[in-house]
Amino acid sequence: MRISKLLMVIFTAMMFIVIFSWHTHAAGNETDTDLTSIHQGAGALSPAFSPSVSEYWVKMRSSEQGFYTAAVPANSGVTMAYSMNGSAWINLPENTSTGYIATNRGDNKFQIRVTSADSSTIKTYLIHVYFPATNDADLSDLRINGAALTPPFQPSTTSYTASVPYATSSLSLTGVLDDPAASFSINGSAATDGTASAPVPLNVGSNTITVQTTSNDKTVNKTYTITVMRAAPGTNSELSALTVSGSTLSPPFQPYLMGYVLADVSYATQEMTVTPTAADTAATVQLQINDGGFTTISSGLPSQPFALNVGSNRIQIKVIAEDGTKTNIYNMTVKRQNNDAWLNKLDVAPGTLNEAFASEKLAYTMADVPYSTSSLAVTPALSDVNASVYVRANGGSYIPVASGSPSTLPLTMGSNTLEIKVLAEDPSVEKIYTLTVTRLKSNDASLSSLTVSPGHLDFSSQVTDYSMTVSQSVPSLTVKPVLPDGNPTATIQVRINSGSYVPVQSGMDSPALPLISGTQNVIEVLVTAQDGTTRVYTIRVSQAGTPVLTKLVMDGMKVRLTFSEPLRSVADASYFSVTNMSRNTALSVTDVVYTPGAAEAGFTASGPLQPGDDLEFRVQAGAVRSLSGETNAAVSLKVVYGDPIQQMQRRLADFDTDHDGIGIREVLAYLNSPYGHNDLNGDGQFTREDVAIVLKQIGAKFVSPQQS
Repeated sequence: MRISKLLMVIFTAMMFIVIFSWHTHAAGNETDTDLTSIHQGAGALSPAFSPSVSEYWVKMRSSEQGFYTAAVPANSGVTMAYSMNGSAWINLPENTSTGYIATNRGDNKFQIRVTSADSSTIKTYLIHVYFPATNDADLSDLRINGAALTPPFQPSTTSYTASVPYATSSLSLTGVLDDPAASFSINGSAATDGTASAPVPLNVGSNTITVQTTSNDKTVNKTYTITVMRAAPGTNSELSALTVSGSTLSPPFQPYLMGYVLADVSYATQEMTVTPTAADTAATVQLQINDGGFTTISSGLPSQPFALNVGSNRIQIKVIAEDGTKTNIYNMTVKRQNNDAWLNKLDVAPGTLNEAFASEKLAYTMADVPYSTSSLAVTPALSDVNASVYVRANGGSYIPVASGSPSTLPLTMGSNTLEIKVLAEDPSVEKIYTLTVTRLKSNDASLSSLTVSPGHLDFSSQVTDYSMTVSQSVPSLTVKPVLPDGNPTATIQVRINSGSYVPVQSGMDSPALPLISGTQNVIEVLVTAQDGTTRVYTIRVSQAGTPVLTKLVMDGMKVRLTFSEPLRSVADASYFSVTNMSRNTALSVTDVVYTPGAAEAGFTASGPLQPGDDLEFRVQAGAVRSLSGETNAAVSLKVVYGDPIQQMQRRLADFDTDHDGIGIREVLAYLNSPYGHNDLNGDGQFTREDVAIVLKQIGAKFVSPQQS
C-alpha cells in the first residue's frame, strides 16, 4: 500500500515537471479573470479552448484513474480553486496539476474558479466530464460519407439501412466510441476512433457492413449492422430541359422529340450557347457543333460559347445514360442570316447603263429616252439568293420583284429616279441602288382620227392633205380631230381660209367653219407636239350642185343611200344593182323609195346573203337628180354585209371546218386573216378590247341563216 502511494506521488510530480514549464506572468489588469489555457491530458475539450468560452465538454478514456487538469491564468495575481461534482473548493496554484481527482463513472461536473487580483471579479469555467465504464462498448456516433442512415443513429440501435446511387462505388464510415479506450472494427478491419475508414467497396444491390465494438475490459462486444443498397445504373438518356441563347426552339421542347429548328439569328450573332439539362443527373451530356466531334459539358449549365457559320448550323446534344449503353441525340439546326445585300447584275430595257455595273457601285445613269418610252423594265439579280429585292420609281411604294425577273417601272416626263432596294437575309442590312434617267418630251404631232360633218374623209394619220366636195346647200362644216391615246399632251387648233386659229379639244367638234361659195375653202388642223413639233392637216372643200353619193347603210335587206344634195327625183330599180361577190350572185332590187327635197333614197335587196359576204353596189349615172337639175355620176361601192360582230362570227364559223365549235385554232386563224384587226366595239381602232371580244367566242357554234 505504501508503495502504491509512493508511485502516485512520483507520477503526479512527473506530470507537473513534464507538462508544465515555468511561466512568468507580468502583472496585468487587476480585474482580469481569464485563463490562457486549460490542460487537456484527460481528454480533448469541446469546443476548443478560448478564454472567452467558459463551458466545455470532455470525454475521458475508461482506462484513466480519474480526471486531472491544470490551468494558466492571464494575470498571475489571480487566485484559482477547483471543485468536482459540488465538492469543497480546493486551491489550485498556477501551473500546478490537480492530480487525479475522484471521478464518477458517467457524467461529472468540474469547475475552475478564478478570482481577480483585486477580488472584484470572479469567473467560473465549467467542464462537463464524461467518464465511461470499462465495459462500455457503445458507439456515440456512426456516419457514412455521402449517405444518410435510416433510422438516424442512436447508440442503442444496431441495425441501419442506407441507399447510394450507382455512381457511389465505395464509401467510408466514421465511428465514434463512447469510450475512447474501447476498440472497434469495420468488416473485420481495425478502425480508428473518430477517423474515416478506408473505402468499403460496394456491389450493385444490397451490401452488408458490420461494425464490431469491444469494451475496454473486453467483457462486452457489440455489433452494428448497416445494409447499403447501391442502385443499378440509370437507363434514362433524355433531357428534361433544353434552351439556347438568342433563339427559340420549334417545336417547343419535349423530352421525347429529337429534332428542332431554331429561329434564325442575325448576322451579328456570331456565337451561341446551349443549356441542356439531363433528366438523370448521373447521365453524361455531350455537345457537337457542325460534326466537329462531341465534347462533354455540364448538365443544367450554359455551354461554352461556340461559333456559328453564316448559313445553316447543326447542333447535336448526346445524352448517355448512366449505364453507358443507352443514348439519345437531340438535333437542332439554326441559320445565321447572311448580310449580303449586293446585286451581282442590273439590266434595263430598253437601253443600257452608262456605267459598267459593279456590285459595290450604287449610283447609275443612262441615256435619255424618247417620250414614247413610258416605262423601263429593270432586271436586278441578287448576289445571295436568300436576300430580297424591291423596286420603285420616283419615291413611290416599293414593289417586290423576283431576282433575275424584269419589273416595269413607269417614267414621267423629265428626270426619273429609279431605286432598287436589296434587303439581306438579315433584314437589318440593306443597300439601295439608284438609276437616273430622263424621259424627253413628246414630238408626236399626229392625229389618230379626223372626221368632218357633214361629209366623209378616208383618214390616215400619215396623210395630211385631203379634198372633198359638199353640197352648195351646206353653209359650214365642223371637224373632230382625235389625238392618239399615248399622246395626250399635244394641242390642236383649227382655222379656215387663213383665218385665226381656234383651239379644239381632242375628240370634240370644232366651232362651225363657214364656207365661201364659188371658191375652194381650205381648212387647216394644226397639231403641236409637247416639244414644239407641228403638223398641219389640210382639207380642201369645194361646193357643187351635183348629187354625190356620200353614205350607204344596209339594215337587214333595206338599203339607204345618202347624197350630197337634196333630190328632186329618183330613177327606177334598174339603175341600182347589188352583187354578192362572195357567192357570185346578183341580188334583186325592188321598192325604190325617196322623199322629194330630202337627200336620201332607198330600196330593198333580196337573194342569198350571209354576214361577212362581200357586196358590190352600183348606181348608174342619172339615177338621181338634185333640186338644181344636175344628175349623179356612176358610182360603185363595196361593203361587207352585217355589223362587225356578225361578220366576225360568220368568219369564225367559216374556219370551223370540223363543226366542233369555236376553239383557239379558229380564233388564231381569224386574227391572222386580213380582216382579223377589224374594229368590233365601235371605238374606231383595233385594241385588246377587240381581241377580248374574239376570245369570248371560244366554245360557241354559229349557224348563219340564209337570207333572201
